[in-house]
Amino acid sequence: MERPEPAFRAPARLGRSGAIEADLAWLEMHLARQPQDLRSHSRRVLLARRSGNREAIYGALVDLFIALAGRGVGLKSALLSQTAMQLGPPERLCLARHLASGLRADQSIEPHPRRSVLSHGLIGKPSPELSGESP
Repeated sequence: MERPEPAFRAPARLGRSGAIEADLAWLEMHLARQPQDLRSHSRRVLLARRSGNREAIYGALVDLFIALAGRGVGLKSALLSQTAMQLGPPERLCLARHLASGLRADQSIEPHPRRSVLSHGLIGKPSPELSGESP
């Protein structure tokens, strides 16, 4: 059997000392291809927590909230509570507001999640013309 190129192989063990950023990058690309892999979402959130990188934690949680939408409130709540102290107040508030409903990839998310791989990256509010509302 032919072995895949190294970039496409899963790390033998995630969270190795000194390789957290590389493992996070691998999980980000894996989840961009397989957004319903909840085990990898959870691993990514916990690995980002270990890294202490606020943007990585927030991006991982946003992607989890997008993948689960209105389901998995217990999982979303547990992972948010484990990482809450490493997030800033705006990030905590945004995620707490969307615990039950989740997030959509096509909605504007504030603050902007730079490390999200599932969000379409929309910023701001839609104009009345685009949303179908009258001005």
